[in-house]
Amino acid sequence: MSEAGDVPGASILGKASRWAGGAVLVASVGFIGHRFWHLEWSSLQDHVSWPFAIGLAGACASFAAADHALARAWIATSDPIALVPRLGLVRAYARGVLTKYLPGSIFQYVSRHVGGRQVGLAHGQLVRSTVTEVGLHVVASLTVAALCLLANRMPFIAGAGAAILIAGGMVTLRPLLTALALQIAAFGLFALAAVLVGGAVLPSGTELGQFAALFMLAWLAGFVIPVAPGGLGVREAAFLALAGNEMPATSLLAAVLALRVASLAGDLTYGLGIMAVTRSKTTELPFRTA
Repeated sequence: MSEAGDVPGASILGKASRWAGGAVLVASVGFIGHRFWHLEWSSLQDHVSWPFAIGLAGACASFAAADHALARAWIATSDPIALVPRLGLVRAYARGVLTKYLPGSIFQYVSRHVGGRQVGLAHGQLVRSTVTEVGLHVVASLTVAALCLLANRMPFIAGAGAAILIAGGMVTLRPLLTALALQIAAFGLFALAAVLVGGAVLPSGTELGQFAALFMLAWLAGFVIPVAPGGLGVREAAFLALAGNEMPATSLLAAVLALRVASLAGDLTYGLGIMAVTRSKTTELPFRTA
């Protein structure tokens, strides 16, 4: 009897996906390298200022807060009726945030799955929650991108729409809608990070809503290429390609670099912080397998 993993079609598809992802990653790195090769590096020093430092710190905090919202969204679908201690699940998610920067970018899901099993969640439920999470990532990121574009023309309506979506999802007490609301909040924090960095680096008059929307689309591009750890390289290349020549090259590259630094710092702050805070407490949790 053949195992599922031995199906020739599945094996060929898996190899093709890895090769395609690797090709995109190499092309992305080459594209970014070409941009940096023609960059006057001394011009980046013009962007170093107190507003830039404040914007970078705010972006880091936004990414860390977004991680927590995403953790709650995952918990809402992986354990909707609170069968296991929440602390163990939060710690499992934090560990996954740290492992997503390993090559392949799939270890975050493996790590969370192992952590969820250790505190008692069933294998099937964890698999379903991961599939649901991936689908919600696409929906939530595109929703926030649309709201960012709307904010350029009608900021009040965009803000009201975001508030209604988030509040409506939270009050329904339905796990799927709650997870969607939390993911929209998380991606809204991603967009806020882009606005904070863009406002400090880009020329005055730049439409920051459009800049944030482009960041959402670039994030999604990095997400769907699993070979790139944490979307590294692919996200930046997509961002530069989407922005085109609409923004000054030096300012755009400074913003792209700053957002990557803030993203990494936010993930490390959340992941290491949660692991440190929960270390002593989780040793008392009853670990078991369902």
